[in-house]
Amino acid sequence: MKKKIIGVALALLSVSGLAQNTFTYSGERIDLNQHTFRSTLVGKLQGIERQGYQGMDVWGQTVVSCQNTGVITLYNYDGQKLTKKGESFPMASNDKENHSNVVSMSRTFYREGDPLPLIYVSQCSKGRYKGMKDVCFVERIKPELNASELVQTILYKDDNKNFGYAVQWVLDNENGYLYGYGNTINNNDPQNRHRIVKFRIPEVKEGLVTLTDADLLENYLLEETYSQHFNPIGQGLFVKDGLLYMPTGFGKPETPSILYVWDLKARCMRNVIDLSKATQGELEDCAAFGSALLIQAQGSMYRLDF
Repeated sequence: MKKKIIGVALALLSVSGLAQNTFTYSGERIDLNQHTFRSTLVGKLQGIERQGYQGMDVWGQTVVSCQNTGVITLYNYDGQKLTKKGESFPMASNDKENHSNVVSMSRTFYREGDPLPLIYVSQCSKGRYKGMKDVCFVERIKPELNASELVQTILYKDDNKNFGYAVQWVLDNENGYLYGYGNTINNNDPQNRHRIVKFRIPEVKEGLVTLTDADLLENYLLEETYSQHFNPIGQGLFVKDGLLYMPTGFGKPETPSILYVWDLKARCMRNVIDLSKATQGELEDCAAFGSALLIQAQGSMYRLDF
């Protein structure tokens, strides 16, 4: 996906047909040759009832979709149809305090013959998991695609209280970094800010790995360089080509669905894209599918083609 993006028109495509609606967004344009993108409703999600949809990522044609408490549903997506693969199952870190807010596919296969690489799952809960908070679970999905094992747990020992409510974790596989992102206080406090921390991806070894401020490569606030209004309600995260994609909001007029695109190297905002009319419901997480962007919402999957 190319990085150039500016204020533009947007054609919305739904499964029921083409709607001639146009919208605008700010920032640089994504495609060098056109100023439009198409939003397609890929299909309905088919996970466990009464468990909210949360983190999601893609490997080839396999979509790994997670729900609250740590439930995994796998889908095949061939670019046209979303098809469920087998039954939903609890991951090894399944727990009432595992919100599974972000899923990041690594490039590391734990064992030879594994069909999927290790996945990094953000706990991102107000409560504690086995006495720990803000951990990142490293899970191996077994070859049978019906269970997982917890290979590693990554804990950030936040002695300086850099974060408030919870930390979301995301991999930058291209450069070997693990980023943490979150509120400094909470969504409702007027003094709240948004922090990004950066670590090397820890070596994969079984058990608990503890990161401290001594391991930090970067630690800064978005507001240090971005002075515009920022939606405080963070949902998912995804990194590609040095850009951090952040779907936010609850999909309501007072808390609209907005996709932010943050340049991790330049520390500046490349895009602020209003998706409130291009999607429906609360957005949760996003991932690349070729040159497109898949977005998991509550109950549905959308595809954005720029």
